[in-house]
Amino acid sequence: MTDTTTPETVLVKTHSVSCDGGVGPLGHPRIYLRIVDKEISCPYCSKRFVLEDGAVDHAH
Repeated sequence: MTDTTTPETVLVKTHSVSCDGGVGPLGHPRIYLRIVDKEISCPYCSKRFVLEDGAVDHAH
């Protein structure tokens, strides 16, 4: 049985990520987020994006 109350956590390798909430009723407009410290949560769906160790910053 899956716990639907806990937001999904995604490990990422860059400080810039995008989120559209997925397909179906969980979807929302695509937004772009910038991870400043170690993690950030989507303000629409609460999906957590967590930087992996050794992540790189491709900002200009």
